Amino acid sequence: MAKQTKRTKKFVKNNLDRTLKTRREGAKKKAVIERSKQAKAHKAKSGAAGRQSGADAALAGSAGEDESDAESDAAGPMGVDEFLGGGFEAGMGGDEDDESGDEDDESEGDDLEDMEELSGDEDEELDPEAHAAQLKALAAKDPEFFKYLQENDENLLAFGGASDDESDESEEEEMAATATKAKGKAKARDDVMDEDEDSGPQLVTLKMLAGWQRSILQHHSLRAFRRLLLAFRAAAHMGSENYGGEASSYVVNDAQVFNKLIVTTLKYVPVVLAHHIPYKETNSRYKLPTNSPKFTALQRPIQSYYSNLHRLLRTLPEPSLVYVVVSESAKMVPWLLHSRKLAREHVKLLLDQWATAEDRVRIAAFLSIRKIAAASDETMMDLCLKGAYQSFVRSTKLTTVHTLPSINLMKNSASELYGLDLRASYQHAFGFIRQLAIHLRTALKAKTQESFKSVLNWQFVHCVDFWCLVLGTTCDQSRAAKDSEMQPLIYPLVQVATGVIKLIPTSRYFPMRLHVIRSLLRLIQKTGVYVPLTAPLLEVFDAPEFQRKPKGSTLAPLNLETTLRAPQAYVRTRVYADVIAEDSTHLLLEYLSTQARSIAFPELVVPLRTQLRRTLKASTSPKLSTSLKAILDKIAQNSAWIEKRRATVEFAPNDRRAVAAFLRTEKAEAPLESACRLARKVLAQKRALLEQAAQEVRG
Repeated sequence: MAKQTKRTKKFVKNNLDRTLKTRREGAKKKAVIERSKQAKAHKAKSGAAGRQSGADAALAGSAGEDESDAESDAAGPMGVDEFLGGGFEAGMGGDEDDESGDEDDESEGDDLEDMEELSGDEDEELDPEAHAAQLKALAAKDPEFFKYLQENDENLLAFGGASDDESDESEEEEMAATATKAKGKAKARDDVMDEDEDSGPQLVTLKMLAGWQRSILQHHSLRAFRRLLLAFRAAAHMGSENYGGEASSYVVNDAQVFNKLIVTTLKYVPVVLAHHIPYKETNSRYKLPTNSPKFTALQRPIQSYYSNLHRLLRTLPEPSLVYVVVSESAKMVPWLLHSRKLAREHVKLLLDQWATAEDRVRIAAFLSIRKIAAASDETMMDLCLKGAYQSFVRSTKLTTVHTLPSINLMKNSASELYGLDLRASYQHAFGFIRQLAIHLRTALKAKTQESFKSVLNWQFVHCVDFWCLVLGTTCDQSRAAKDSEMQPLIYPLVQVATGVIKLIPTSRYFPMRLHVIRSLLRLIQKTGVYVPLTAPLLEVFDAPEFQRKPKGSTLAPLNLETTLRAPQAYVRTRVYADVIAEDSTHLLLEYLSTQARSIAFPELVVPLRTQLRRTLKASTSPKLSTSLKAILDKIAQNSAWIEKRRATVEFAPNDRRAVAAFLRTEKAEAPLESACRLARKVLAQKRALLEQAAQEVRG
């Protein structure tokens, strides 16, 4: 016998026992895997009922402690960690961020099948006191879900509250059932495979759902969780004969059961995941226990949940159920973000709901998008910002009385999304405003009908208004946001807007001009930036509609909110002149109110007062003359108000800080501010009356 080397002696002393133990454990695991493969091959050869994406009929037909005992006998005494080390972890597909590594849906059923091994002794009865303690903890941790249980599942909350007589009777029944079960346990082990092979798809009932709910509440059962997901998949594919070429393990053929199953899945899945793979929230970011074996094991079930959820979002016709799906799925965001592919698909579907669904579904979808954007990295934030803007632009192509409220809703909500991360928002805003500038430059150079159409449309106008809203929100002077990262974008946006105003000066495009001026006014009011708007408004007053005798017409008043270019029939008519006079004078009053506290206001309005007096002399519109006289009167009052207060100042005009702070703390309203507030109130009342009359006509 050869002499042992020093390396061999060292190995025998330090590593031999551990190596032998590892090999024995590997052999045990390999044997378990082989037995599992043989069992599956036997099922395939014997013509068992169709599986649901790998979850065969043996899983759908098995129940209770008999199944648990049979599985434990097959798996041996291995614990959870040993089982996961025996190939289950590799079967889960690892990190799902890699799009090319996603497996087919056929492996999904096998993952849901193997997940049952993690459940442990879930069929044991829970002590009523422990159940009450769990419910108390649930009420403290998730009051919204506990309230849902109170309203919809009182029998689950009342578990363990029976009288003494009922308790004695139940104990006797349990003893008898235990004795019967003990006698038939051996036979059950032998016949369980045959029973599974003969069983077909199970019909989901309310009683079955209640049992799964109880198991999830009492034990956070992964077995009940798996069955719930299988039934959820059957509901999502209801109406199709098979799923992925395989028959389903469950069948849903009742509308009440369908609705209950959908709501139960949406409510209870976050409860199970929060128990087995809890997350920690820090500054709207979520951290998951990625090193936990259960985290890896539950990735495929989560993928199954979302694939079926996305199918529901595409196919559900009932808005109320769509609202439930969208709002409840927001609770799954902490586990969604781990898979980038699922997160992207989910965001796209939410954006589609945000752009096309009814108002409350839109709001729920936006809240979910905002939650995802706030909790994700730069890539997902870019996807949310870009997707929101593109969905908004597509929705603004047609602007009518019916679509305008939804467009405004999208505009306001998307602007809030752009306020989450100013650095990322700046990059997108810069690119999109630059696109608007390129369209405008092309139109100014080419001067063709096609180039003008690329600017003179509702999409362009709504985009200008949207970016004015975004910059006004992110650079709001009331928030001391002078150093906002979005501040440099104000100047190019104003240049684009003023270029659109001057593009076609004809009176037919006055509605478009007034829309753009209104957008710039919003920007001025929020940021305090000075933009000279008197010139484009004075050009309106010099139009032929106000300088020549109007044509007679019996046309109805034109709704400027949904009008971009006036029809040819309205040109030079009294009806059109009155509508333009009312809107333009109101915008002039709004603009003057933004400068009403300026220390230079008396000098600022000198050329304006001169031009307004000339307009009054040549005007043929009584409505315009009346409005301009009232504005001239308020301008004179405001000038006197400013002169009275600046007579006592002690700083020079070169003290910019003191000039900017002039009348900033003044609580009294300036005359123009008071007049503007009253005009807004009158305009709101007029619009309310018009809407009421329109509703009566429709009714």
